[in-house]
Amino acid sequence: MANRFARKIKSGDIVSIVELKSEFKELAKLTHPDLRGPGTEGEFITARAEYEAALRDFERHRFGSRAASGRQPGSGTARGTATDGRLTDTAWTCMALLLKRGFPKVPRHDKEKLRYEYARWRLLEALGTHGGELFGDFESELLDLKAFGADPSPPILRFLRDLMDYHAEGLPAMRTHIVLSLGRLRSDPGVSLAIRGFTELLSLELGIGGELDSEPWGTRG
Repeated sequence: MANRFARKIKSGDIVSIVELKSEFKELAKLTHPDLRGPGTEGEFITARAEYEAALRDFERHRFGSRAASGRQPGSGTARGTATDGRLTDTAWTCMALLLKRGFPKVPRHDKEKLRYEYARWRLLEALGTHGGELFGDFESELLDLKAFGADPSPPILRFLRDLMDYHAEGLPAMRTHIVLSLGRLRSDPGVSLAIRGFTELLSLELGIGGELDSEPWGTRG
């Protein structure tokens, strides 16, 4: 769905968080149901969801794939991506930390935002360019669905935790469970490409997925 705020950020009409908030306030005055009356809630809910999505991804919309520091995630191998392109233990550690911080969410307070965004940045560094792009789409999809009341996070997050447990323990029984879970994700028409892409990436990193004899979603063009 088109995001009116993201479009203005990308075009340069909105160049700061302050301007984004001001733009939303002006739109809220025109769409808020308290001002327009009963039965008009839908437009305001949509505007608020678009605003929150644009706020969450402001840096990505404003600067493309470059982070606020001016460096592209995954620009070096020391932060967690092995030289052969495989993820190191750092990526899994960072994923666990981000889940502990409440992923997926939009931090509401400065202290919470600092802790959450630091964990998120560490994960992007560890994932590298391709993995970071898949994660960004994955995160945006979960948050957008959550904003519109269709939150698929609980089963998806359970699957991520299963992958992390298997990475740590490597027990055959755990692998069988993950293969079955991955098969259900692949066959579920309600699970989007963005969600499948990132979960597929992590599964393939653990050597899981070939058993299902299916083209990996994360590598489709």
